[in-house]
Amino acid sequence: MTTLAILYLLLTHLGHPKTIARAVELANVAADIAGTDATEDEAAELAMIAIHESRAHRAAVNDRDHGGRRVGAWQTGGDDPSAEAALRLLRWSERACGKGDASLYAGCGRCGACPEIVASLLDPTLPRR
Repeated sequence: MTTLAILYLLLTHLGHPKTIARAVELANVAADIAGTDATEDEAAELAMIAIHESRAHRAAVNDRDHGGRRVGAWQTGGDDPSAEAALRLLRWSERACGKGDASLYAGCGRCGACPEIVASLLDPTLPRR
């Protein structure tokens, strides 16, 4: 999937950015995703995860639930907040749980444990869980 296609997907769900800095940030998130070896489906899932986890803010930090250990647009945790790290987590979850099941990525603890969270993780039109 191209950077422009991913950027369009982000803008479709997040709306037009109000500042140039935000537009650049969204373009960088799109470029990060496009720079991986993700399939089209995986690229779309990464865009949806970034929207769900941080509204696609690259400098996001989740202090509430994880003591600041979850960082970046994809809230991957650890030292690598990149799209590549998120793709590795997504693939790990889908290898263990099956295609479309991001339960382990979402921190549910086991495959299929929290379908409402996984659904909202991969579909930004659903309410966040």
